[in-house]
Amino acid sequence: MIKIEVSNMGVGTRSHILASCKVKLTSEDGVDSVSIFDARVMRNRNGQLWVAWPSQYLRELDQSERYVPILAFSDKLERRITEAVLTAYESYRTASPRAGVFRGR
Repeated sequence: MIKIEVSNMGVGTRSHILASCKVKLTSEDGVDSVSIFDARVMRNRNGQLWVAWPSQYLRELDQSERYVPILAFSDKLERRITEAVLTAYESYRTASPRAGVFRGR
């Protein structure tokens, strides 16, 4: 089973981003790993927390704009990573009085 490690949790860079973090996925034998930078904790209009993965902004020929994901996970792995990130966020939010407070420029 892939090991999931969440680190570098910090305040988001925009008002709609509650936090940003690094997620490291390590193989069972510990030899191989991949790191995901800028996984973002968001809150939807219903107040539910969710994790947004890095994406790329695209402008189509017809001038429409959209964001497309850079990463894709199996459903089960995405649930496990999301759970780990949200658990880390709750610990961070509880421990840090400034967590979840946007510091505008």
